Amino acid sequence: MYEYLAGIVIMFIVWTFFFIMRKDLRKVMVWSGIFYVIILTIGFFAHSLISNDPLRAITPGYWAPQTLFNLGQITGGYAIEDVLFMFFAGGIATALYEFFFHKKIVIRPVKKLKRKHALLFGILVTLILHQVFYFNDMYLLIYFNFFGALAILWQRRDLIIHSLVGGLFFLCVYILGFLLLIQIYPNLVQDIYRLHLTSGIILLGIPLEEYLYAITFGMLWAPIYEYEHRYKDK
Repeated sequence: MYEYLAGIVIMFIVWTFFFIMRKDLRKVMVWSGIFYVIILTIGFFAHSLISNDPLRAITPGYWAPQTLFNLGQITGGYAIEDVLFMFFAGGIATALYEFFFHKKIVIRPVKKLKRKHALLFGILVTLILHQVFYFNDMYLLIYFNFFGALAILWQRRDLIIHSLVGGLFFLCVYILGFLLLIQIYPNLVQDIYRLHLTSGIILLGIPLEEYLYAITFGMLWAPIYEYEHRYKDK
């Protein structure tokens, strides 16, 4: 069964809703989605060059969903579904705060606003932790999100509310979508997750790591467009 692809369809519906409802955010959503695809694609292939331990990979280390052409298993975690997930997740996360609070982005760079490589900081800390602790790659994504978000908040105090609320909003949307997917595929977690390689904690039928990924990703990516362009919300 293609549970992962079904989840992508749910994300596509959510993404399309925001894309239609907020014309002013369309460019932001597309940019953020493509940017996330680029960042994680580079990270995935760079990591593949320095690590060949399958137990530390996302696939099959963390989970092993069926993917189109079996690319997930062949590459160790990079399939067509992954690219679509990154694109839609990036677009959704960056639109939630503006959508629910009726905010607009001031498309005018403010030079005094800082932008000092928060994503690079997240990557460097993640690499260090990866060498020190024996965790699979799902935790690398969580580390990257969390420390990247911390770097943004340290440099841009005006984005603190944006980041924290964006994280909570994305968590809610992500978990609601996950719960819907479980209704369609009741055995989803048991069938495709490798819980013995994670914390093993399940909340509402969903692994704890999914919650951690969702909230930290929302914290990082909700303000990423404003951060990278030195823009502000209006």
